[in-house]
Amino acid sequence: MAMAIDPITITLLTSVLSSDTVRKLFKTIANNRIAEKSVLKQTDPEADQALGALQSADLIGAGSEGKVYVTAKGLKVARDLEQIPLS
Repeated sequence: MAMAIDPITITLLTSVLSSDTVRKLFKTIANNRIAEKSVLKQTDPEADQALGALQSADLIGAGSEGKVYVTAKGLKVARDLEQIPLS
């Protein structure tokens, strides 16, 4: 039985995570729980902007030594991300 997705999560999924690039970056962080910011920047030249948007939405947080981590809210959103199609 699938859990219902709350309206705040739907808003996040359709606004903050509407870009394929941001969604891919977020999934990378969520799957690893912690990621090196420098590695993410090497993979995606626009990572700073995407990371800023994800952090503003409280989906990731900035850790010490240039690392980013997925927040509890981010883990929930990552789980829900697979449940609705984004255009």
